[in-house]
Amino acid sequence: MKSDHKKIIVNNSLTRRNFIKQTAIGTAGFALAGNVYPKKLFSDYSLKKSKVILIRHSKVLDESGKIQQPLLQEMLDRAIIELSGKNTLIEAWQSYFSPQDVIGIKINTLGLGDLVDTDFIMHFTGLSTAIVSGLEKAGMDKSKIIIWDRSDEELANAGFNIQKEQGALRIMGNKSERRGSGGNFGNTTYPVGDKSTRVSAILDEMCTALINVPVLKTHGNAILTNCLKNHYGSISNPRDFHDNYCTNPGIPEVNTIPVIRSKQRLNISDALLTLYDGGPRWRKHQMWHYGGLIVGTDPVAVDAVGLQIIDEKRKSENLQLIEPRVNQLILAEKLDLGNSRTENIELIKIDLG
Repeated sequence: MKSDHKKIIVNNSLTRRNFIKQTAIGTAGFALAGNVYPKKLFSDYSLKKSKVILIRHSKVLDESGKIQQPLLQEMLDRAIIELSGKNTLIEAWQSYFSPQDVIGIKINTLGLGDLVDTDFIMHFTGLSTAIVSGLEKAGMDKSKIIIWDRSDEELANAGFNIQKEQGALRIMGNKSERRGSGGNFGNTTYPVGDKSTRVSAILDEMCTALINVPVLKTHGNAILTNCLKNHYGSISNPRDFHDNYCTNPGIPEVNTIPVIRSKQRLNISDALLTLYDGGPRWRKHQMWHYGGLIVGTDPVAVDAVGLQIIDEKRKSENLQLIEPRVNQLILAEKLDLGNSRTENIELIKIDLG
């Protein structure tokens, strides 16, 4: 690592308004289900705080949205090493995954709108490429990695080439068209509050481990969409869970589904290009070239960091803050899904340039 890279760890208790300038990760607090996780991962959740890495580079994408892939790879590699506490990239990735795993990378290509046929879509494929590269360096077989989302159509619009054949990196949607009915869902029905749902067969039946890769955006119904909300693209009936800002029941309860909770080992929030207003559909006049990644094992803590980033931007634009309307994080913490409060999150900020 270059010695001139700036690393800031803020460990004092500040107000939530100043959260972007402080620290926090505490006991993720979830009861990790099953024996899917490597034993050494359990130690991460015995800590008093949830560790979140916020890493940025001002030149990772240019004004047109074109990604500088070497810089993005450097950002991700550094974040994974810092999060894991290991000395090498190989050790870092292997602390979360083993060569025996079938690893799903759940992205979010919803509402591309103004991005289609522009360089702005490059951050989707760019980040996925960087993740796959890191996993391969750590000895994971590309043929046991699946990049997936809601539909083939949306993935293709984001610049991905659909590839469903075994023996190579697979890229696939849970259904063919974004407005199409049906989809490939597992046979198990899971209770979600007083309702129920099924989970994408890609996650439910094909993958043993998951990397959750949302994009940081505001959202008309949920107010905030990031790690927790990304799993609306993992279930069969997301429209049934939009009442009361997606919390009656909704986002918190969906994330308690055992197959989601037990297989999700890492969250890499794409904050390279964000939406600080509107959403979930992308609109150029509401986009922000933030140039960051938010990485952690606790999805609630990662979302809490993302929320404060969005509100710092909204404050600078004289827009109403969204924090008072975002209940999903507090409710998720009550369900032991992670830490939403700043005093329980250790935020490590790294500025690479």
